[in-house]
Amino acid sequence: MNMIIDYLGHSGFLVETADALMLFDYERGDLGVLERKPAGKPLYVFVSHIHGDHFNPMIFTLKGRTIRYILSFDLKGDDRVPQDRDVRFVDADKIYDIAGLGTVETLLSTDEGVAFLVRTKDTVLFHAGDLHWWDWPGEDPAWLQEQETVFRREISRLSGVPIDAAFVVLDDRLEENYAGGMMLFLELCRAKYVLPMHFWNDRSVIARFRELAGTAAGTVLLDTANENHWEL
Repeated sequence: MNMIIDYLGHSGFLVETADALMLFDYERGDLGVLERKPAGKPLYVFVSHIHGDHFNPMIFTLKGRTIRYILSFDLKGDDRVPQDRDVRFVDADKIYDIAGLGTVETLLSTDEGVAFLVRTKDTVLFHAGDLHWWDWPGEDPAWLQEQETVFRREISRLSGVPIDAAFVVLDDRLEENYAGGMMLFLELCRAKYVLPMHFWNDRSVIARFRELAGTAAGTVLLDTANENHWEL
């Protein structure tokens, strides 16, 4: 077992490796799964940005183990972040050494905050947060061009990086443009497993995406619409 992944809903995931637990962008879901994890493993809690579908202050009520928080810069000064917790605020386009975990590299989001590339001694994880090609139908063409430019630039930084698991946006609200960001990620990046996230009302979006031609060879697209636990 290299890692165990539990999908908690929307963009929230819990990842267990040999030495650590990592909770990404928790909004909802059963955190009782933490009680079934080894008590000696430290927990690293990541929040990519301040939006309510990625940040639930309930994360600060977690107890029972060593907990460290890695929070996006846009949460600085937010009164929901307690002063008595082990918190590290991170800026975009930086690399941070996180004691007991490894390194965390941040990418600039196309919306708010950051995305995370986490390198531990035996696992590489990418969590996109809201870094995505937000190709909204009917939006201003200049704004849409900027979206594509920034998304391509940031995702290109991952080119050639062997990623074990990537948590990537697949949002049905973009209508006919829903697949563009995910397809570009698969084209430019090397991820062994890709877990779609951030889908809202239409859970069939994953099945529809699977039917598209051109999915990257060597990448396994996990079915987060119908499954929530993987031992990889």
